[in-house]
Amino acid sequence: MKKRITKKDEPPGAIESHRTAGDPETEFLENQYSFIVESVPSGIVMTDNKGKIIFVNSLVNRMFGYEESELVGRNIDELVPDRYKKGHAAHRKSFLSAPETRPMGKGRDLFARRKNGSEFPVEIGLNPVKTERGLVVVSTIVDITDRRAAEIKLKEEQDRTQRYLDVAEVIFLGLDGKGIVTLINRKGAEILECSEEKILGKSWFDKFIPREERNEVLEVHRRVMRGESINIAFHENKIISESGKKIDVLWHNTAIEGENGRVIGTLSSGVDITDRKYTERRLQEREERLRSIMDNTTDAILVFDNDGLIETINKAALKLFAINDEDEIKNIHEIITPEHRDSFAERLERSRNGAAISDYETEMIKKDGSRIPVSISLVYMDLDRGKYIETIRDISARISMRKKIIELEKSQIIGKMAEGFAHHMGTPLASMLLRVQMLKEDIPSLPECESVGEKLDSIERQILYGQKVIQRLLRFVSQPGSEKSSEKVSSLLGESIDMVRPLLKKKMIEVELDVEEGLSIYVDSNLINLVFTDIIINAVDAMPDGGVLTVAAANDYDNGLANIRINDTGKGISKETISFVFEPFFTTKPAGKGTGLGLTVAKRIVNDHGGEVSIRSMEGKGTTVIIKLPLSAEGYSS
Repeated sequence: MKKRITKKDEPPGAIESHRTAGDPETEFLENQYSFIVESVPSGIVMTDNKGKIIFVNSLVNRMFGYEESELVGRNIDELVPDRYKKGHAAHRKSFLSAPETRPMGKGRDLFARRKNGSEFPVEIGLNPVKTERGLVVVSTIVDITDRRAAEIKLKEEQDRTQRYLDVAEVIFLGLDGKGIVTLINRKGAEILECSEEKILGKSWFDKFIPREERNEVLEVHRRVMRGESINIAFHENKIISESGKKIDVLWHNTAIEGENGRVIGTLSSGVDITDRKYTERRLQEREERLRSIMDNTTDAILVFDNDGLIETINKAALKLFAINDEDEIKNIHEIITPEHRDSFAERLERSRNGAAISDYETEMIKKDGSRIPVSISLVYMDLDRGKYIETIRDISARISMRKKIIELEKSQIIGKMAEGFAHHMGTPLASMLLRVQMLKEDIPSLPECESVGEKLDSIERQILYGQKVIQRLLRFVSQPGSEKSSEKVSSLLGESIDMVRPLLKKKMIEVELDVEEGLSIYVDSNLINLVFTDIIINAVDAMPDGGVLTVAAANDYDNGLANIRINDTGKGISKETISFVFEPFFTTKPAGKGTGLGLTVAKRIVNDHGGEVSIRSMEGKGTTVIIKLPLSAEGYSS
């Protein structure tokens, strides 16, 4: 049986004003009233104009922790936190003076007090009702503890997201379907030189895109909003700041869809690439300038990697090695002669280890198989897994000139040797003449000619010595061969010193020889004798008033070389001059005393033997020439 609400239970005047005895509708309302009130998912409190509670539903009791009917008759201030009671009385008085319905949602920052004194956030709607008993206020109360916690959490997430956006070093931009800015982060505002408030709500395309790019960028946005399938993932365009500065930005764009699947806006992240674009332009200009320089140089230039794959080749290189315009050179080993590939690999290794390879002479092969003499310089760059830059110069003309230079230099040396020859042969011939005269005087008295045999032996030795000098002179005059063999360093240096010994005596120059016993080198003896002799003659010329000539040779087995040092105590070479001594036709000697070709020829001959020559000098203290030549097999085993 349904409970019938008595006058004690019902709010005074709430229904009574509409009740008519025996009215079926009224009867029905009376029967359903309790059910309706208890079914509402909100707390309901009725108070009179003095704030006394005249009715609460069961949800209010549970919400505030009171027993049934415990709240009825109490003042509404019982449900207000202590800190709000004073203000609440004033608000209630103000409301009663001009009562109006306050819908739910207006009071979302309100708090209520439970019976145990704890507080919780509530949302309250107020509805004034005039009855026969006077004004009644019906309050609808909703506990929004869970909702407030969710809102706080959402706010924290929003704040955290905003912090992420603000600390990011990229622009974050949100646009709606019309291109209005709905999101901008701190970095974006900083780049645009404008506050976030002045950016939000503004038309992105009208305010922040340069006029010359506006239509193009706007059309892309419109097509995205129409749902057209276009690639918008990455896009590059300029934006314009508040001060009018144009900035290059690379955008990453995402279309935002609504619940119905339609595109409602875009979210973009952008990187300021103005500096990068400037750098790229500078690099491009530099590359174009470098390419122009490379293509206008007369030397062939190739850039290749550790596998020999050619990445860059200039016009001069194609002209030097290719036969026609269709020819391609893809790998450096295509132009390396078979017999030089091992030595080429060694040069690459030396370059990779930091050695400077400059003006190294060798042969290379053209696309048609013909060979050309070249001089190469090689540089290694330790970047992008390693790169080699090789500069190649055709030295066919140089080789031809060198042969002529050698002939000229030989003529000069022969002149020097002729001077020595006169001194060498003068004394033996005079001695021979004297001995012959003495022999003629001694012949009549044969029993007393006991010394005839000794004198004849002396004559024989002098004659043999003269023959040796003449033979050496003839060997220098003849065309030099190119046959290499193992030669004792002591023999080569001894022959060269003997060649100029008369000059040494004439100028009172003392010779100190210190050669490691058994030291052998693999050389063309004629050419190396030419080198040693020319350098010794230079040393003699540097000591016109006498001095000490020191010639020393020792092994460097670790590098497979013999180190030969020729030192004089002459006047030395100035710092300004020493860097030019290996240049052709450069000489410090007076006119008519030298051609300036000796050291040039010496360097080329030594380089051709796989060695190197260097010079050290201190003005006023003398000069040292250091020659390094490869050891022979005998040199290694000695």
